[in-house]
Amino acid sequence: MFRRLFLASCCLLWLSSCPLAAGAHVTLLVPSQPSIERSPDEAAPQPAEQTARQGGAPGQDGSAPPASPAAPQIDRELDLLITLMQPGSHACRDMEMPQLMSVLRFDAQSPVEQGALVGERRDLLGDLEEIRYLESRAWGVNVAIGKPGLYHFMIETRPRWSEERQRYEQQFVKTTVPVYGESRGWEVPCGLRLEIVPRTRPFGLSAPCLFAAEVRWQGAPLPGALVRMYRINTDKTPPALPTPWHASLEARADAGGNVAFALNRPGWWCCVAETDGDPLKGPDGAPRPLRFGGVFWLYVDDMAAAATERKR
Repeated sequence: MFRRLFLASCCLLWLSSCPLAAGAHVTLLVPSQPSIERSPDEAAPQPAEQTARQGGAPGQDGSAPPASPAAPQIDRELDLLITLMQPGSHACRDMEMPQLMSVLRFDAQSPVEQGALVGERRDLLGDLEEIRYLESRAWGVNVAIGKPGLYHFMIETRPRWSEERQRYEQQFVKTTVPVYGESRGWEVPCGLRLEIVPRTRPFGLSAPCLFAAEVRWQGAPLPGALVRMYRINTDKTPPALPTPWHASLEARADAGGNVAFALNRPGWWCCVAETDGDPLKGPDGAPRPLRFGGVFWLYVDDMAAAATERKR
């Protein structure tokens, strides 16, 4: 069940003013914590019972080599909030249930096949729970975390008609959560149609930092893509900004689809790339544009604040 405590904490979140053009909405996929760490008093988990011995070159005594130990078992959980928000006014709109949601997990035992790292994929669509967030229809999911690993959470929204922009909008959203110190696979594409693949490890960051990524469209780099970065702000009053332009960062990807940003403040950051799709039939029956958005969420720590807190 999606936890009320997480919803209460999420209600404290608001977004800095003017981060998007008027009327634009972004899909949030925000976990209740950016990583899951082993507590100081928690013993290191013991590996589960080893899998059956695998074939391979025999040892000196003629026996098959032992199999790699299975990932240790743990008992943790994670909540995720999914909502459609207009950041400038911190107002939500009713969001239809995503048409796809899954998690892809990598760990030290994940195999490499034909040069590509192969993860363990699990469908989460059936676990979604409809909730109310800021007086609008939203979605939440509680995910059992039974093994250490690097977890890529992904959703694909349904095409949504935007009356203001007279077009359809569809977003492919991803956020990455490391569990128990596992980091293998953070740079691996997950197969989203429009995807932002980090080239900077997207966790363990502290402000200021550089975030680099590659924009991929149907598995290939997307040159010249328009990419923006927005930051969720937990302050209770808007920061003083010299101009509205200071509320977001914007860049064009190079010929290889690569882009980079300097993130100067702590908190949750959202990286959004856009491209056009094939028109769909609009409410009046005429063809209308379709705009795809690739969304990636990452968290930047406030190490200065943490150091101050430790001194108290």
